[in-house]
Amino acid sequence: MKKTVALLIAILMSASVLTACGKSQDVKANEEGQQEIGTQLEENEDISLAGSWQDEVSQRASMDVKKNEDGSYDILVSWGSSASETSTWEIHGTYDAQSGTLTYDNGKYSVHTWDEKDNETISGEETTKGSFSNEGDKLRWKDSKNSGEGLFVKVSD
Repeated sequence: MKKTVALLIAILMSASVLTACGKSQDVKANEEGQQEIGTQLEENEDISLAGSWQDEVSQRASMDVKKNEDGSYDILVSWGSSASETSTWEIHGTYDAQSGTLTYDNGKYSVHTWDEKDNETISGEETTKGSFSNEGDKLRWKDSKNSGEGLFVKVSD
């Protein structure tokens, strides 16, 4: 019984520390009904998304993010599938500090292929939708065209 009470006190103290640090834990159900736990930023807290990012999982994707004067972001994701082929996403969206997410429904996807003479062919153009979720100092990317997820770390401002 004493161990249960001590554990409960430790959990409550941890929750207080998280709240005092300006962060809260949020439990959400994903599409498969599983629970996801994410950290949300308080509404008055902002992170700097602008800069260059790299996917830490595949290390074949890079992302350049520019913050516009109106607070929106322009994002270019390049995913190299081979030396002669790269998939790109041109994305425009607004970051919501309360949810810690940047969502979009107008991403422009295309595949760029170069032949042996360095001539470029663009194919597979389509509109995608997705999101970037804040995970501390990382961004998790989900897109309707990409079956996997990307976890990006910032490499420069």
